[in-house]
Amino acid sequence: MQTSHGRWARGALTVSLVLGLTACGQPPAGGAALSAQVAAGEPMLNEVYYDSFSTDTGTFIELKGPAGKSLSGYTLAAFDTAGTQYRTITLSGSIPASGYFVVAQDTTVPNRTLVNSGTDLNNGSASLRLLKSGTVIDALAYGTPTSGRGEGSPAPTTGAGSALARVPDGQDTNVNSADFRVQAATPGASNGGSGGGGGTTGKKVLFDLTKAEDAGNADWRIDGAYSDYAAALRGLGYTVSSLTGTGITSTSLSGAAVLVIPEPQSPFSDTERAAIQAFVQGGGGVFMITDHRVSDRNNNGWDSPEVFDGWDGSTPASVSGAYQASLNSDVIFGLNASFNSSFSDPVYTATPLTTHPILNGVSSAGVYVGTSVDVLAGTALMGTGGRTYLAVNSVGAGRVAMWGDSSTFGDNTYSDGSTGTYNNWPNLSNAALGKNVVRWLAGDL
Repeated sequence: MQTSHGRWARGALTVSLVLGLTACGQPPAGGAALSAQVAAGEPMLNEVYYDSFSTDTGTFIELKGPAGKSLSGYTLAAFDTAGTQYRTITLSGSIPASGYFVVAQDTTVPNRTLVNSGTDLNNGSASLRLLKSGTVIDALAYGTPTSGRGEGSPAPTTGAGSALARVPDGQDTNVNSADFRVQAATPGASNGGSGGGGGTTGKKVLFDLTKAEDAGNADWRIDGAYSDYAAALRGLGYTVSSLTGTGITSTSLSGAAVLVIPEPQSPFSDTERAAIQAFVQGGGGVFMITDHRVSDRNNNGWDSPEVFDGWDGSTPASVSGAYQASLNSDVIFGLNASFNSSFSDPVYTATPLTTHPILNGVSSAGVYVGTSVDVLAGTALMGTGGRTYLAVNSVGAGRVAMWGDSSTFGDNTYSDGSTGTYNNWPNLSNAALGKNVVRWLAGDL
């Protein structure tokens, strides 16, 4: 590992590790991108898990190829962002009957074939090549390397806790960005099909659309400003869909692991609140994403803090008794949307306030005119200036989280094809944060 949290385990390698440039790993002059696809009968780079949470453990490189094929003479060459080779891993043995050859950092990796600490690769932009007697067989570049050694445009970086994998399994179009996607690590197993989400969780995540979350200049839809968020969760193996209709019921929540409520604009009824409360008590997770006060997108008198906390007695002027409590999140979940911000507020940068699995790989996240959270019960996770912007709580058998700004997880594309200002998702910390919250709520973190 070339970063501070990597580890070396000398003396325990079952394959040899050679540092520095070697003749077999010398890149071609000029570092030109490859154009040839993997030849028939040759192994390919199928999955790379290079960045685990905290100090890297359990990283691996997976090859896919014909069962029984000898890997004598094959090497793996790792390059930094400038295209300089910093590591060579010499392979040995044969591809197992499964068709997957897993070179593992340590013995914690399931389905491992060989162990070599050198598989703990650079976490940032970099490249990896598979060579046979010095000839490039396959190549992968990820991130934005200044001198990539991959095929076509690079694949994305993963953030901590996810892998880069070919989906569909073994696909090779000669373009890394098309062939690889971020998903849960699956060493020695299939990466999933073209229509699947990769990964193995199979759990359902619902994004609510029953409370006008796409009203006015908001577009918190999984086919709109939250499309990248939904794609990232699918890449982790979750089934992601919208919850539509006139309201939330126990039936509509049946089978779901997590309910995401992004900036609701209409109140919840007593019946809906009871269904959501029972969902959490029974083991479900709810992610409440609020925004600032006076953010009434559909002009009905309600903004998202009021929807989560309950009618404030003034706007709207009058409310039916069945809707006055709305979600009542401060009472039933211990989290209250509190700070009355305005459009003159600056952009805040929330940073970790404690240690928690959700904060793995997260150093900061933007708050783009949002609402702080009063933590009446639970744990404050991120904040700044004495205010909390992310808090969590365990309720019954389930879990809840509240974040103070809807645009943190939005991309720049609306569901009607137009563009807006919600272009914050590409921020790596925000991406890791959004994924980690859902994983924790689903019990996967």
